[in-house]
Order: sequence, then structure tokens, then C-alpha cells
Amino acid sequence: MSLVKTAIIFPGQGSQYVGMGKALWDADVDVRDAYRAASDEAGFDIAALSFEGPAEELDRDLNAQLAVYVCNQAFALYADKAGIIPGVVTGYSLGFYSALVRARCISFLDGLRIVRTAGELCLASPVKGTMGAIIGLDISEVESVCEISSVEGGVWVSNVNAARQILISGSVSDVERAIEIAKAEGALYAYRLGMGAAYHTPLMIGAAGRFKDGLSRYDLLDPGIPLMSYIESEYIVTGAAAADTLGIHLKTRVPWKDTVMRLLKDGVGRFVEAGPGSALTRMVRWIDRGAEAVSLDAQMKGE
Repeated sequence: MSLVKTAIIFPGQGSQYVGMGKALWDADVDVRDAYRAASDEAGFDIAALSFEGPAEELDRDLNAQLAVYVCNQAFALYADKAGIIPGVVTGYSLGFYSALVRARCISFLDGLRIVRTAGELCLASPVKGTMGAIIGLDISEVESVCEISSVEGGVWVSNVNAARQILISGSVSDVERAIEIAKAEGALYAYRLGMGAAYHTPLMIGAAGRFKDGLSRYDLLDPGIPLMSYIESEYIVTGAAAADTLGIHLKTRVPWKDTVMRLLKDGVGRFVEAGPGSALTRMVRWIDRGAEAVSLDAQMKGE
């Protein structure tokens, strides 16, 4: 694999905010077409929800997932027209679907359909789940917290964003218990997130199996540009391999720190976050303070 310079990275659920994507809608007919096509497919006005809210409705899991996915596409169109040529693409959790679209493995609307199916299956889990963030403890400390907190359904490390920026996921009661224990163990911050399912944990095994079965109706193409799996931190070179990653990602831990480190090792000199907010940009800088990372959303706002 030859060295690459620019990695386009797509954010996931949690990056949504009311007003996201509105400037792109106003400026670009192709963005407006994307929103309209997605809204027709989804059966509700994704643009109105994204631009006007209300926030509590936008933050509902499936709404947030669909809205962030479409906003990511708007920023991908913007990046293309701005002449940002990716040497590799990847995405964080939900953002991986956007990476698949940019790598030409799936169409934009097929991606939307897949996102909706995944979200519906996860939310149908018999165990009511949620997620939390623990800042200031390392991975072994958070794993210990999860182990002693797993009483009613279980709680696990789900996302390793940086060395001491870790997400947990599991049953509501166990996540809340883990948050309180983490605080007692010296975490700088520990708090519950707004997700309504135990994403990236064994509680999603059933959903992941049904999701994988449903993927057979889609023909994923070989990537047209280098595509990095955010699960295995390896390059995906076939459509079948991309489908395999999708088949496991709902139930598998997100080692985002490892993915960023792999991209840096392979010569990425610039990370461009294409989506709402700046969460991934901050993560990259936490992982390597010398890394160049920019958020297109923040850049457009002059931040």
C-alpha cells in the first residue's frame, strides 16, 4: 500500500445538532437533491428535522442516525467540489456507511436503507441499553469498572477514542452503576450519553446476526479508493470484506485510537472530518498532538 496524505473521516451518531448542513443546503443544488432523495426514501423531511429540530426529536437514535448520514454525504459532496482528494477514507461507527459510499462500495440511497435497518434492529433489542463516557481512566481501569458493574445485563468498553477517552455501553442500570464507580475511582468526567441501545457490545449479537442476513440483498462493490476498516484497522479491498465488516460492527468494540494510529503509520499527514461537528478532529489531536486535523464544518463557520 502506497503512502497516503489525506484521510477523509466521517463522524457518527452524537455529532448531530440543530442547523447542521444548512449552509451546504443553501449553497449547493446537489446537496438539496441528496436531502430530498433521502427524505423521500425515509418517509419524513430529514432536511427540516436537521435544520429546524426540535433537538429532542433530532436526538432520537434512528432520526439522528439518518440525519447524520445525510449530512455526511453533504460534506462529502462539498469536499469533492473543494478539490479534497482522499488517499483513504474511513468512518467512526455510523460514519463507516458514509465511507462506503465515498469509496463507491454502495450507493447513497442503499446506504440510507442499510442505516435504517441497522438502527431498527438495534433498537429492537430486548435489553434496554445506553452508553456512557469515561474520561481520565485508562482502558484497563475502565474494563475493571465494567466488570464489577455488570449485574443486570452487562456493561462493556465499546469505544476507545483515545488513551483516556473511553465509551462504555450496556444495560441502562449497569451503565449508570459503572459511571458512579468510575467517578469514585478518579475519573475526571463520567456521564451517560443519549443513545438508546447498547451499541458495539455482545447485547447486539442478535441484531448483528439479523443485520448480516439482510445485507445479502445488497451487492457491495470493491472499493474504488483505499478504505480502512474502523474495526480491524486494516484496508478493505473487496466488497465481500466490506460486507464482513458491516456484519460484525454492531456487536464489536470500536478501536478508533488504533485506526488513527494505523493511518498515521501509513503516512496520512492530514485528517479531514466530513460531517457535522468536530468530534473526530478533537480525537485525532488527543491521539497525536502533532497530527493535522481539520473539521470542514468548523472551517465553514470560521472556527
